[in-house]
Amino acid sequence: MSCRLLYAGACAALLLTGCLVPERFTARTAFQSDGSYEYSYAGTAVHTLAAGQTANGDKLSPKAEAGMHDQAAKLERNGEIRQVAYNGNARYDLSVEGKRQRGQALDLLGMLRVHTGPDGVLTLQAGKLDDKEKASMAALGIKLEGKLLVTVPISAEVLSHNATSTPSFFGLIGTYSWKIGSLEQRPEMTIRFKK
Repeated sequence: MSCRLLYAGACAALLLTGCLVPERFTARTAFQSDGSYEYSYAGTAVHTLAAGQTANGDKLSPKAEAGMHDQAAKLERNGEIRQVAYNGNARYDLSVEGKRQRGQALDLLGMLRVHTGPDGVLTLQAGKLDDKEKASMAALGIKLEGKLLVTVPISAEVLSHNATSTPSFFGLIGTYSWKIGSLEQRPEMTIRFKK
């Protein structure tokens, strides 16, 4: 199988998770006592289709590069995207900020998902990649390196989490945080808010 076909297959698999994939970033989510929350993402994101074209050392054509700049302009029209700049090599600098009311779901670049179940328990978790998607990302040279910080009010009950570090002084100071250095790491947290 040729390298071009391999990378085309990798891109097709990554299309299932979206065209932009987080790479180096800091993401934050701050929950309020009423269950509403604010979130942000600051860092780089990779355009998987373009990365597939450059993975074997080829450069994007001038037309493709112009298309990437046009994509940045289109992304800026999204109300939650504060800033986006195309840096070449299929990568963007991206800043996203937004708010959600209690019960409103979130899917932030497939990296961070928030949803509330019928039992009222809120689940925050990283998007799950199957083995084929992980292999595709590795073949494209995409390496995940980031930090996720979650602030939870003292009135909320954290039912479970797999955070790297937790708030100190009886949960009063600091955040739940995850240092993410591989595709294998999958932050998860469940929270119950008072009604």
